[in-house]
Amino acid sequence: MKIVQFGLHYSPNVGDGIIAECLAHGLRAAAPGVEVRTVDISGRDGFGAVTVRNRGAVLKVLAALPRPLRLALIRRRLGALLDRVVPDWTQALDGADLAVIGGGQILSDADLNFPLKLSRVAGVLAQSGTPAAIHAAGVSRNWSPEGAALFADLFDTDLRAVGLRDAPSRDAWIAQTGGRGPAPHLTRDPGLLAAACYGPVPEGARLGLGVAAPEILGYHAERGVAGGGAPDFFAALATALAEHAPVTLFTNGAAEDRAALARLLQHPDLAAPLASGRIDRAPDPDTPADLAATIAPLRGVVAHRLHALIVAYAYGRVPFGLGWDAKVESFCRSVDLDHAFAGADAGTPGDIAAAAVAALAAGIDPARHRAVLDETQASLAALLTHAAGA
Repeated sequence: MKIVQFGLHYSPNVGDGIIAECLAHGLRAAAPGVEVRTVDISGRDGFGAVTVRNRGAVLKVLAALPRPLRLALIRRRLGALLDRVVPDWTQALDGADLAVIGGGQILSDADLNFPLKLSRVAGVLAQSGTPAAIHAAGVSRNWSPEGAALFADLFDTDLRAVGLRDAPSRDAWIAQTGGRGPAPHLTRDPGLLAAACYGPVPEGARLGLGVAAPEILGYHAERGVAGGGAPDFFAALATALAEHAPVTLFTNGAAEDRAALARLLQHPDLAAPLASGRIDRAPDPDTPADLAATIAPLRGVVAHRLHALIVAYAYGRVPFGLGWDAKVESFCRSVDLDHAFAGADAGTPGDIAAAAVAALAAGIDPARHRAVLDETQASLAALLTHAAGA
């Protein structure tokens, strides 16, 4: 059996690559010998490939433009990129038994980015006649009329299943599609198989604090960003956490996050704890395996980025989510860790650190953890059933 996955394998935010690699691992575990081919819907062909240079600056310029002009520029630039890579997508589908779209928050409409990409995916799938399934995707309730029309092209394919990663995504899908297509069901994020995919690692003594760029969080946020994401916030949170345990600062790899961490390391409040080793920094990850290797030995992780939290949970470490998008709160709730979340109104960095330390002390229920991982693998076995048309 040959399966082609359309996702974000080579995203500089390597948490997206963790989805792809864990999905492939889970499919091979469900059916040894299955061939999984990955297609990056942003046109990247390897780790480190860049499709938009100076992305943070570009987003600021786009945000300042009137919407009609902004969308016209995006359509032209993204259309040219997709024109170049669609022939490769067609070739990848040759002989495929199933195409899997997902996971990740790809059913989101930020200036038509994903609607344009998935419309092209739909066109290739319709032309090839390959059966398709959406798996473990997130849905934002932000579709514009243009975006909804582009996403609707997915219904022109042989779409056999729609698996979404949380209840808010399911509700948003139904509301924005009018109930078209297969009835959506819940499928857990493949990143929860990270420990199985990358191998066991002993737990260490340090806490992890994921650093994310406020401009990127703000551009995609569905709600306020916990702490605002500015250097002063991260510095205060890091020092408050370091009163309880040594802290490692890390990123998920995106260029903007790397730059945010570089700025943070110059913060005067961090000079002493950095010098003493009470706070340190992990190398920025270039691959999904790098990110897993950073997170796996930590005692717990505090982060805005969803897949930092998912990988932590996969290894049985406590994930403490910082809000900016409904997907973070939804994940914490889905694994019965509602208390391990701080929204935009969560209070001071000291308050957030205290809540994170309390969550760490409470730990993770082992039986619930095992059940979540089993559900994740079982959903991939069910995906293969859909490939057979059952």
